[in-house]
Amino acid sequence: MKIGVDAYYLYARHIDGLGNYLLRLLKELSRIDEENEYYLYTPGITHAAYSERIFSNSRFHLRQITGLFRGKRRLWLQSPSLKKQILNDQIDLFFAGAEYFPLFLPRSIQVATTIHDVAFRAMPEAISLTNTIFYHFLFPFFVGRSDHFFTVSNHSKKEMMEYLHIDGQTITVIYNGIDLSTFSPARPDDKKDYILFVGTLQPRKNLVSLVRAFSHIAGRIGSDLVIVGGSGWKNSPLGALIESLDESIKKRIIFKGYVAGDELARLYREATLFALPSLHEGFCLPILEAMASGTAVLTARSSAIPEVFGEAVTYADPHSPKDIATKLYGLIADDNKRARFQELGLALSKKYDIAIQAAEYRASFNRIAATLGKRVESQ
Repeated sequence: MKIGVDAYYLYARHIDGLGNYLLRLLKELSRIDEENEYYLYTPGITHAAYSERIFSNSRFHLRQITGLFRGKRRLWLQSPSLKKQILNDQIDLFFAGAEYFPLFLPRSIQVATTIHDVAFRAMPEAISLTNTIFYHFLFPFFVGRSDHFFTVSNHSKKEMMEYLHIDGQTITVIYNGIDLSTFSPARPDDKKDYILFVGTLQPRKNLVSLVRAFSHIAGRIGSDLVIVGGSGWKNSPLGALIESLDESIKKRIIFKGYVAGDELARLYREATLFALPSLHEGFCLPILEAMASGTAVLTARSSAIPEVFGEAVTYADPHSPKDIATKLYGLIADDNKRARFQELGLALSKKYDIAIQAAEYRASFNRIAATLGKRVESQ
């Protein structure tokens, strides 16, 4: 079967959670899929390491489509030149791993869309104005045009059925995965004294409550708070909170901005503790990455997090900075407790190997191929 893919993230300057999910999956599919043909559409190549690995499989074909809107993914996906190339390639299925796709494809081309979460309906107050407009007025057209859906947890599947009225029979749940060789534990002597947060700076990540919690216990611990992530939206409350803190606390809150690759892996590995008391997640890759790096995790028992991570993490009330502070201090002060959660997290992370995720996508693509009457070689 010929599969077209939105590979815009090969070009994007920064790779966010959606980009990590998609590029890691494509890299692993390239390693294991000797049956299907993949046509990857992108304005260009910025991330050469991903590109080299993905296109080492001769069944993966690069299609570079530039154009006026190459800096805006949603607009670029609707460009006539992209649609023309897709038609020329005669693809059977378009895989939209990051929710959007060329909307006006002929019905002869099946569309499989991954919807990672439905936060825009579950937490509308935490969404930017631009996204609010898009999701309310345009996203229903993408949902209506899709033939198949993927999502990353049963919680997200339930929300898709409830909020988007999608038939559950058309939704396949495949948990996210990571390359476990990329994230590995540090030796005990290599651990540094800091609490790590990783995520786009936006309200649903609940960074304001984490900073408040840190300020409550900063005088009793030696750990700094290291914050990794690009700026998102609605961050004025966070900025005001930081400015209101005593200088002795403020200087111990370190904003790293966007970090990726080996530097991010090192930060996960060397952290004393990872903290992300998020209000809503479809899966939450940063928690998994921290666990695979041998770092204990504090999070919130919200949305898909308990389904995915069970009792291998410590839970705090995300609406209570006091409870977050108590749980943070308990983990930092108790070496044995922290070590136990390090072991639990490391063991659970093995369940989410990228090879398992990619094999399930390949099997799903082959099932779609069978419904289209396409030949699937025996595995």
